[in-house]
Amino acid sequence: MKPTAPLLLLLAVSTLGCQHVAPAPAPMASAPPIGALHSPWDTTPIAPTSVAYDCGPIIVVGPEITIASSLDKNKHVSEDVKSAVYSQSTTAVENMTAAVVKAADAYRTTGSTQAAACATTLLAANANARAMTGYMAGDDAWAARSVSLHGLVIAYLKVRGANTATPAQTGSILDWFEDITHVERDHYERLECNHEHCQIKNHKGLGVAMEAAAVAIAANDPSLFHWAIGQYHSAVGDINSHGMLYYDTKKQGHNAFKDNLRSAAYLVQIAEFGEINNVPLYGYDNGIIHLLVHTVALGIVSAEPYHTATGYKQSAPSTVEPWEIVWASVYNRRFPDPIVTSLLQQIGPASSDMWGGEPWDADS
Repeated sequence: MKPTAPLLLLLAVSTLGCQHVAPAPAPMASAPPIGALHSPWDTTPIAPTSVAYDCGPIIVVGPEITIASSLDKNKHVSEDVKSAVYSQSTTAVENMTAAVVKAADAYRTTGSTQAAACATTLLAANANARAMTGYMAGDDAWAARSVSLHGLVIAYLKVRGANTATPAQTGSILDWFEDITHVERDHYERLECNHEHCQIKNHKGLGVAMEAAAVAIAANDPSLFHWAIGQYHSAVGDINSHGMLYYDTKKQGHNAFKDNLRSAAYLVQIAEFGEINNVPLYGYDNGIIHLLVHTVALGIVSAEPYHTATGYKQSAPSTVEPWEIVWASVYNRRFPDPIVTSLLQQIGPASSDMWGGEPWDADS
């Protein structure tokens, strides 16, 4: 199974399947300016409980990811060989991320301190192993790491109020998050950026910007947060009068719709992080992000506008899938849109948590 480029915490549908988790906190106009960056979960504390939670095995991923394909589907090697290379595989990345996300969501739903401790134990173990900080074997490994970081940092923000991590664990986890973020940022900033192609400005770069905003909040890093906001401003300035992003539409061929959809998801999440930290982003550039959101929502119904814009039939699922629209659940509380509302109703409340984890979508 190939992981998507991050659709940013887009769903409660992951390797765990559709499961009901505590909904994302309702949007707030802003958080009190007390000198620290805030996450939406800081304003919605959870009462701790003694509900039991089975953490399962502590999955530790290696620094290098050299097997960028599903080990589960590989029929050519023995189980012993698979076990030997497991820690270097995207399969391990997916399984570890899913375990952390599941534990964090269990904490938010039940208040189980055992679940919170499970999440922090998994995070600390991988931080100590410097997981995913080394060589990545191609685009699929890069994508798996990006999707993983996205899910892991959101999970951390969900459970940090439980105070189950020691100061040493917290420091190790945050250093690890920032190291991966800076590697990804440096990678995309070094790539050529011209009138035809610019990855730091398309869905890949915006995925990094969304991760950076979340990591900045976790680590209370204003400089990194401001960089993410700057990327938001730049991207919003690239939305055209048809509600499409320049670098996700031009030369993207069959993937223009999916790439615009991914970017819309990332931008909405950055906007939410901005709003709760007294940085109003939805109104930036005359609120043109609303046109982007409306256009991609229409694209879920029919991708013909992207076909017209590119000349290519678009790659899209044959049915409405949760990952396509779940990212808009919190947006729709602030700015109700009849199309978004109908799509969210279609996928059902069990899948409608914007920050339920990451999709591991085989279609991309």
